[in-house]
Amino acid sequence: MEEEELQVKKSRLRQEIEAMLEKRDMIYENRISVSNLECEETYYFDNYPDAMEFLKGKKGRWYITAPGLKYSRRKR
Repeated sequence: MEEEELQVKKSRLRQEIEAMLEKRDMIYENRISVSNLECEETYYFDNYPDAMEFLKGKKGRWYITAPGLKYSRRKR
């Protein structure tokens, strides 16, 4: 029973955090993004090995982001 209570507390805490982030126009991005800085194309991957495999042989300037917080593109 304690494990179920812990899951409920985690869920409520997560909801509170997500609501607070939304108020600040931020969202949690759990994907890895790979962006070409020259042509501004962006590709998304679920893990680093897939992102690195994609980049093999690519030319140009590329930027990799880790999962984390980012500002949403929502207008106020």
